[in-house]
Amino acid sequence: MTDEQPDESEARAALFDQMAAQIRLNKDAKFGGAFLMVPPDGDPFSSLMLNQAEPSIFWAAVQTLANMALESLQQANRQQGFPRR
Repeated sequence: MTDEQPDESEARAALFDQMAAQIRLNKDAKFGGAFLMVPPDGDPFSSLMLNQAEPSIFWAAVQTLANMALESLQQANRQQGFPRR
């Protein structure tokens, strides 16, 4: 056993490998798109595969998830308030 921390780049790459595995597993399904969001702060925000081949549904889902993440960050910033001196 080792005390070394796992390489962060390998952990991020593994998320994409997992998405590829899901695409291969569902090869007979209608492919409506797939996306994986990994923000710079670490944890994957979301991954999703759609089985509806409609571009507007795909992009609306991406936009909705991004808007939710931004709102969450803005709310966290508002709760921190202004720094005191």
